[in-house]
Amino acid sequence: MEKRTTIFRQLIINVVFPAVFALLLLGVLNYQHTKNILVESSQEKNLIITDEIKSVHEMQDMALDILEEELDPEMAELSHQLVNTYFYNTENAEIADLDAIREKLGMNPDFADIYLINRFGIVVNTTFENDRNLNLFSFGIEHQELLEKVFENKVFVSERFTIENKTKRLKKFSYQPTRDGKYIVELGIYSQKADTVIQAVKNRINELSKRQNNIISVDLFIGNEIPFSLNQQAEIDPRHLALYRNAMETKGKNEIDEKADGRRYNYEYIYMGRKNTSLYSDSVIRIISDKSTERAFLRKELLKFFVIFGITTIIVVILLSRKTKVITDPIKKLVEKVNRISDGHLNERADVLGNNEIASLSEQFNVMIGQLESYYNELEQKVKDRTAEIMAQKEEIEAQRDSIQEQRNILSDINKSLQRAYLEIEEQKKHIEDSIHYARRIQNAILPPDDYVEKVVPDAFILYKPKDIVSGDFYWVSTAPGKILIAAVDCTGHGVPGAFMSIVGNNQLNYAINILGAERPDIILNTLNEGVTRALRQTRISSSVKDGMDVALVTVDTENRKIQFSGAYNPMYFIHKHELIEVKADKFPVGGFVGEKLREFTMHEYSYETGDMVYIFSDGYADQFGGPEDTKFLVKRFRDLLFRIHEEPVGIQKEILNQVHEDWRGQSYQVDDILVIGIRL
Repeated sequence: MEKRTTIFRQLIINVVFPAVFALLLLGVLNYQHTKNILVESSQEKNLIITDEIKSVHEMQDMALDILEEELDPEMAELSHQLVNTYFYNTENAEIADLDAIREKLGMNPDFADIYLINRFGIVVNTTFENDRNLNLFSFGIEHQELLEKVFENKVFVSERFTIENKTKRLKKFSYQPTRDGKYIVELGIYSQKADTVIQAVKNRINELSKRQNNIISVDLFIGNEIPFSLNQQAEIDPRHLALYRNAMETKGKNEIDEKADGRRYNYEYIYMGRKNTSLYSDSVIRIISDKSTERAFLRKELLKFFVIFGITTIIVVILLSRKTKVITDPIKKLVEKVNRISDGHLNERADVLGNNEIASLSEQFNVMIGQLESYYNELEQKVKDRTAEIMAQKEEIEAQRDSIQEQRNILSDINKSLQRAYLEIEEQKKHIEDSIHYARRIQNAILPPDDYVEKVVPDAFILYKPKDIVSGDFYWVSTAPGKILIAAVDCTGHGVPGAFMSIVGNNQLNYAINILGAERPDIILNTLNEGVTRALRQTRISSSVKDGMDVALVTVDTENRKIQFSGAYNPMYFIHKHELIEVKADKFPVGGFVGEKLREFTMHEYSYETGDMVYIFSDGYADQFGGPEDTKFLVKRFRDLLFRIHEEPVGIQKEILNQVHEDWRGQSYQVDDILVIGIRL
């Protein structure tokens, strides 16, 4: 039943509430507008600072270019003398007194150093003892290729200013091979003028934070793994490293607000990329701002609005209450009369007060009640006569109705029982399906994201086709210094049991490499075997869980151009120089072991060449039934298919494998989870 109300309450709802809501909306919009102005002002300040930093560094680059033009001829002459005079014969080059040679050439020992590098990139002799026996090839493939080209082209090469690894100072390097091609003579020269330019740039950046009231500091960082500040002794909070690296990788910006000492601080990381320079061309600007004043201002504005809003609402309600009594009092009296008439007092009449629409309504109401009283008396007599006639028919009908009602009740009870059972079954089915779909979301979350896989192994494909909503197969991708690790894992069973096993396996793989620092595939599988056995409480004597997993794990050593493989049941196919090599796996699984001792996995190692292909997979593809005679696809047919398509681009290979599977399966159901990974080396 609808709850009754009053005219005054309706006036409040229909008149006051819209006005109050409009006032509230106006206040919210004003607050949001003020907030946006403050945010835009802060962003504009940061943009001005960023642009000024870029301008300062462009001027720095111009100054360094001029200094390099001055140093290039001098370094070329010194390098020529070293190669053609002092190292014309390199028989005793590695034990030569380079300090004495530097003094003879008139080189300042505080600003210039001589390095002798062999063909393996090792510094075998130098005036800078901190770099003796340093492997320059370890600086990365680009630096290695630079030195190899110097050996090959036999010419003098001068690099631009760069930041020295140990001193963090600007240093200019040049390279020239000896006449017999056994060594490279490297010169490294500091420039006092360059140091002066860099210090001027640092001072300019440090001054930027002093020009804005709410700017705490402005810093410029370079480096990805271990960033360092160029303009002052500043460090990045370890909690912000992810924001910093994301800004570096996406060439964008990130920001975060934090509380400290009762104040609110904003940390903004902005990528700064520059062209036509190799000197920290990729860097990130950090601007720390104090947002406490802005937030205090916004709170003050919000409090002011609520005070005005509350006072205005109270005044409107009081005025409306006083002014509406002229209307509400006559209506209340009319309602009282109507209620008495509704209770059966048809002799009651409404009071006629005033000379308005309510008075006219009262007069017409009294006329209507008079007619109603006359009709009521006539009808009452007819009802009495008709009632006597109906009562006789009623008794006969009631007897029939009781019999029908009894049968209807029986049918209704049966129908309700069936309906309850059906609803319970539907609800249980929905809960089960919701749980499995949620499990799929959890399982998908542990799989490496597509953009991460593409970044780590850009020339590869992953064909992943779960049999059910969730899968017992999963793939795993990770990295170590100079290495890429990829695994294809087939857990016991499929569906929900397999999905649980996949979560255990993924966690243990991440533990092996991220916590224990393992890099070799056999060590990772041994760690995984021990972790799964421990996680599932599989003892040497007995176990209630004998589930395990088959694994194919590959480590690609990009520095040494080698691949390492270990497997549990599942092999690896390695196509090298257009020849398919099947690398056998150990014939025991990870986990599911009940015996005297956990067995050790074997590692296989091969050298590879550019264009070679590696395939790892689960057994789902080869075990699929189908074809003209509804038989398994089998390993031999699968191996021949991979060899036939291995020269195609990896994206085309994936499409071919998927289409062949669908054509073979036809109308048959998928018998197992399918996982095939191909990597072009």
